[in-house]
Amino acid sequence: MNQILEMKQICKDFGSVKVLKNVDFSLKKGEIRALLGANGAGKSTLIKILGGVYPQTSGEIFLNGHKINLKDSSYSKQLGISIIYQELSLVPTLSVIENIFLGREYAGNCFLKKRKMEQEYADICRQFSFDIPGNVMISKLSIAKQQMVEIMKAVSTNADIIIMDEPTTSLTNNEKEGLFAIITQLKAIGKSIIYISHILEEVFLNCDNASIMRNGTMVGSYDIKELTKEKITQLMTGMESSRISGKKQTIHADYSREPVLEVKKLGRGNVVKDISFKIYKGEVVGFAGLVGSKRTEIMNLIYGADRSDRGEMLKNGKPVIVKSPKQAIKHKIGLIPEDRKHLGLILGQEIYKNSTAVQINKFINAVFLNTGKEIAFAEYSQKTLGIKMNNVRQKVKELSGGNQQKVVVSKWLNQEMDLIIYDEPTKGIDIRAKEDIFHTIEEFSSHGVGVIFVSSDLEEVLRIADRVLVIRGGSIVSEMKNENLTVQDIMDRIFDV
Repeated sequence: MNQILEMKQICKDFGSVKVLKNVDFSLKKGEIRALLGANGAGKSTLIKILGGVYPQTSGEIFLNGHKINLKDSSYSKQLGISIIYQELSLVPTLSVIENIFLGREYAGNCFLKKRKMEQEYADICRQFSFDIPGNVMISKLSIAKQQMVEIMKAVSTNADIIIMDEPTTSLTNNEKEGLFAIITQLKAIGKSIIYISHILEEVFLNCDNASIMRNGTMVGSYDIKELTKEKITQLMTGMESSRISGKKQTIHADYSREPVLEVKKLGRGNVVKDISFKIYKGEVVGFAGLVGSKRTEIMNLIYGADRSDRGEMLKNGKPVIVKSPKQAIKHKIGLIPEDRKHLGLILGQEIYKNSTAVQINKFINAVFLNTGKEIAFAEYSQKTLGIKMNNVRQKVKELSGGNQQKVVVSKWLNQEMDLIIYDEPTKGIDIRAKEDIFHTIEEFSSHGVGVIFVSSDLEEVLRIADRVLVIRGGSIVSEMKNENLTVQDIMDRIFDV
């Protein structure tokens, strides 16, 4: 195979902070290469340089043997480099086809050639077995379907290098299989793929080689057959043993008192169907189910982000009405949302402003906001959660995904909460950051806070939960104590075996 890309001695500094340090990276024609590393290792910065988002501070880039200067993202696309970012970049008020061809529309005589774009879209759908109608508005699609549109958009540009950044985080198992088939097709026609994922099973299944980064440096590149999960983890972390340990270790649930939350026949239309369950002080209840099973929709009803049209909720034995997140917070219910970028953070604001957002009243003296107290709280959160940052005045958008997630968690520290909902809290974050998130759950639970833990990773559910509720089609189809429970036990309920 011929070398299509070479990045030599790439350095990137943000002020005095050295993010990339003499990184070498290469890619061959028709190769699928994993780019692996813990959150903050420098993966995102490296691909943003390749995508023309950032200029490198020093170093050289060669494409097909020719030295190039990636001056901006448009030029990168012109050269045949397409990136599917973890953060979706679709325009919600436009249709699927309008998003696919955005910025490169076919036009003539002052009019768009809609039929030509529709025909090309139909050809892409046939070639790669997509089944999303082209005239549907993006805002009407699930996150999983939007992710597939991003993949279609990248495929449609006929790029020679396609970078996939955590492409399966929102996909169902069937959709993942479809993506893997597309990857195989792209490889067969000579396309090169850089594949970024924290799901190592996918790396072993799809990739030929892997390049592993740690703390802004390239540790090394390896044939995938040389690697094991344990070896990758050691290379990523620099630690001999950093695997997620096994089963639930400590139970803090107090079943002798009133449930901290009782939900009775809660529902909304045909989406959420008469949900009933209880959570006790200090208990961690896992919600397991496939993507699309309506777990998040249930959480939105509990938190007041959506309105229920039937059923009731009781807190500590007393009826409560939660019609908005503001009311939920008043009733000491907190949420760490699945979509942290849009629902959990204000990306353009500083870290300290995000940390204090839901408890801002604590930092007001008379009528003035005490910035010093805000900063002190954010610095306390940073030490408590191990958030990697330059300082708390840094914009939260500049942090890695795992550190952003910790900022979302920090909002609920030092509050007298009764219930915290974690909705897919480990999506797209590395092993060490996951351990930090699990530690916060243990801390909340040990202080008597009830915890709902929603995850598609069933091993995580078994690691965290005292009880497991299985969700299918907006209903609870099974409830199990986490006593000698296995992943297969949960899978059997999920698929109604």
